[in-house]
Amino acid sequence: MIKTEIGDIAGYIWKYLDKEGETEYSALKKAIREKHDVEEQFFVMAIGWLLRENNIQVVNDGKKIDTSKVKIQ
Repeated sequence: MIKTEIGDIAGYIWKYLDKEGETEYSALKKAIREKHDVEEQFFVMAIGWLLRENNIQVVNDGKKIDTSKVKIQ
């Protein structure tokens, strides 16, 4: 089930941010994808899920998403 897999990835992201604190988007993506062998589109869907549920915040620096900061809301 894709929904279950995305939920699992959202959990990985949440736990990472809870432990490491505010993290640059590109570093978060790299850490999660490498540790959990996650495909990029599923990572992006999990970020969207967490954003929709108001669990995380992405602070854009006005340049590009990769340099934005992600933190727990």
